Formats: sequence, C-alpha cells, structure tokens
Amino acid sequence: MKGHSIRFKFFAAISAVALVFIGVLLLLNLFFYEDYYMLMRRGELRDAYQGMRGSYTGNVEDIAAVLDSYESRSAIRLSVVRADGTVLYSSAFSPDAARPEEDRPLQFHLPDFDRVEQQYRSYAILSSIAQSMDREFIAKHNYQFLNVSLWDNDQYLCLVGALDRNAGDCLFAYMPYAYIEQNSSLNLVFLLIAGGCALLICLVCGFFISRQFTRPLIAMAGVADRMSELDFSTQYQGGERDEIGQLGQSLNRLSAYLEQTIRELQESNDQLALEIKEKERVDNMRREFIVNVSHELKTPIALIQGYAEGLTAGVADDPEDRKFYCDTIADEADRMNKLVMQLLNLSKLELGAEQTYYEDIDLYALCRDAVEKTAVLCESRGLTVRYADTHVTIRTDGDLLEQVLMNYLSNAIRYTADGGRIEITAAYTENGMRLAIFNEGDGLPEDELPKIWEKFYRTDRARTREAGGTGIGLSLVRAIADTLHGSCGAENVEGGISFWFELPYFPERDAPA
Repeated sequence: MKGHSIRFKFFAAISAVALVFIGVLLLLNLFFYEDYYMLMRRGELRDAYQGMRGSYTGNVEDIAAVLDSYESRSAIRLSVVRADGTVLYSSAFSPDAARPEEDRPLQFHLPDFDRVEQQYRSYAILSSIAQSMDREFIAKHNYQFLNVSLWDNDQYLCLVGALDRNAGDCLFAYMPYAYIEQNSSLNLVFLLIAGGCALLICLVCGFFISRQFTRPLIAMAGVADRMSELDFSTQYQGGERDEIGQLGQSLNRLSAYLEQTIRELQESNDQLALEIKEKERVDNMRREFIVNVSHELKTPIALIQGYAEGLTAGVADDPEDRKFYCDTIADEADRMNKLVMQLLNLSKLELGAEQTYYEDIDLYALCRDAVEKTAVLCESRGLTVRYADTHVTIRTDGDLLEQVLMNYLSNAIRYTADGGRIEITAAYTENGMRLAIFNEGDGLPEDELPKIWEKFYRTDRARTREAGGTGIGLSLVRAIADTLHGSCGAENVEGGISFWFELPYFPERDAPA
C-alpha cells in the first residue's frame, strides 16, 4: 500500500501543531482564565484604592476628580464611608437622595435593609460590605477583599481600604460578578472565533508552505527514481542556498559520478565480452587447427612410416621399387615441410610478427617470373597462361606479394582442366592496384565463396590429395592482405572464376612504425 506523500505529512504536521496550539489556548481559557481575570480585577480594585489613599487628605472634594476618572474608565463603583456609616461619596447614588424620610444622616445601622426598595440596591451593597468588613484586619493590612451577596443572589467583588491610619474613613470599591462572568463568556466566544479563524489561516498557510518546502524534495525524489532506472539525463534545477539546495547539488554530483562509473563499467564489460569472445574464437581456431593439422599430417606420416617399414623389412628388393619407396617418402616429407612452413608463415602474419619491407614492385616482371616458374606444370597439361603486357608499379612488400601470386596461380593450375586457359591481369584502380587471376572452369557455389578463405577448407572433400592442396594457401593470402592493409576476394565470372588482390597506393602510411 502506497504511503502518504511528504507534502501531505508536512501539511498534516503544521495543521496538528496549529490545532494543538489553539486547543491549549482554549483549555487555558476554560480552566485558568477566570482565576486570572479575578486576579486582574482584584489588581484594579487595589490600584484604585492605592490611588485614592495617596490623594485623600480628609476632604472628599480633594479626590472627586480622581474618583470620577477611575469610574469613567472602569466598571468599578467607589464610595467613601466614615466609621459611623455616613456615606461621604458614592458613585452609585446621591447620599441626600438615599436618606429616609426622616432628615438625618445616612447610617448603616438602619433596621431591616432587606425591605428597602430597588433604588437602595447600592445602599444595600454598602451596608453588606460594612457588616462583613473586619476593621482589625484592615487596620493591620490597610485593605480587605470581600465577596458579598444581596437578597436576589447578586454577588459582588469588593475591596474595603482605610483612607487614614485610624481606619476612620474607608474606601468601598466593588464590581458585580455578572460583569466579570459576562466578560469571561465574551472572551471565550471571541477566543473560539479567533481560534477557528487562526486555524483556517494556519491550514491555508500550511498548505502553501508545505508545497513550497516539499517541491524540491519531490523533484529530488524524481531525479533519484530516474537514477534507479539508470537514466542520468535529469538534473535537479533548484537554486536554493540552504541545506536542501546542497542536497540537490550533491544528488547531481552523485548522478554524474554514477553515470561516469557505469559508463566505464559498461565499457569494461564490453571490452571483457570482446576479449572473452576473442578468446573463445582463438580457442576454437586452436582446436580446429590442431584437428586439421593432425588430419593433414596423418596421411603423409602414415605413408612415410609404411614405406620406411617396407624398406626396413626388405619388401622392395628391386632397385626400382626401392627408388619408388624413397621418392614417395621424400615427396611426403616435402609436402609436410611445405605445410609446416605455410602454417608458420600464417601464424607469424596473424600474430603481426612478420617484418615487412616496402619497395617499388613492377607487377609485369613479377607475373612474368611466376609464369616461368610454373611453365613446366602448365606445358605438361596443355594450359595456356597469359598476362598483360603492361607495367604497373606498386610500393609494397615484394616477397609477400609474390606469395599471393604464386598461391593464386598454383590454385588456378590445379583446378583448371587440361587444355584450359589462365589469365593474369594487373591494373590501377581508384584507390590503388588490383591483381586478378582468372582460370576457366565451373566456378564455385556462391555460398562457398566466403568459406574458401578459412584454414583447411576444401570445396570438394572427395578430391584426392594430388588434386587438392593443404587448405592453407588462401588463408595465407587473406593474412597477407590484412598485413599489407589491402583486401582479397573471389567471384564467379563468365567461363570460370577470378581471384583478386588489391593494395592501396601508400600502404606505408598505415604500416606499423
């Protein structure tokens, strides 16, 4: 199952933090706000008392302005009351308006205050404060906090403080609990609304922030995925200058390093595969070579051994028989010698151990000498050998080129029927020189033409040893062509087959130094 993306996780983390933060605020408001608010209200009452006490000199008129200032900017009600209960000042009512029908000073020892009318609520509050206050505590600590209730269960937070040292004149400061609770409820509602809005803002900001911060990580993940598929064409394009940017650049360097390493490893593997393939080819050639050489040497060795044993046993008593036996042994030994020499020359050429000596060679003279060497064989079979009377000069190794010509000419003589025709031509080509030898005959099947250059390959396995060769000659020609930076081939033409050999004009340019 596919997991959530890093963008979702980042967004979820930001949202969770915002939700926890707002939840903590709500819990603090529910469990601690009221106590904190009460503490602050008490502080306001205490500040009001201390301000009044510092300004009071015994005359209410001296602090009237201060009293009005506190009352106008807070919900605190202030009263100045003497020790006998006379109200000198009250922000809630006029002392004259609160007097009973008897025209006498307002005092707190009036009987049965529970039955007073509504306009006397403030007077009742002051009366309750006066009855609950502890003058000894106030004389010792200067002020006292009280909670008072009226007949209708209205509660008030009050402060009674002495305005002089004798605690004669006192300041009564109070505020209703209903106001406190109302402010607490409004604060909770506002906090809920503000928290919801803050949460929504945090979610929106978290979405964009998570996308902004995770975009480079997602891009790097894409680069890493392509790298896992050995595709190093994609690079991280971010331009950040922080740790994420450094990570992206490190990923690019890693991609380049892996690409180079894998390329080098691939090249090494390809080279190793070629070497293994070449080794297998060489091993196969070696095995085939051993088998073919064994096959080629088996017959002459057997003949030499048989005729030698016959001579040793005295089978050939007649001088002519002994001469036949000795000639046969000599012919087979010569045949083996030629085979071994050809194999040695072929091995040297294939291994690049043959030293080449470049000189200007006149092909007309070379063809003339080759025809003269084979004249006896051609005359005995009635063969006609012609060569062009044109002087073509090429710079090459004369000995190797002579071997090519003699191999081609020997094959032509061997496979041309008695009374047949052989033609040798030499001409300049666009890139160099072309030597060709044509002999009359039936030609070769097209599928066998590429195979005749292989070692020990014979087109007719049924041919006798006298008619066939060793199977090395054409392989030697191909090796010489490679050594002289030329090419060779054979093609069926009208009336027979033509073997050709081409060399470039300046082979020394390509020759090893």
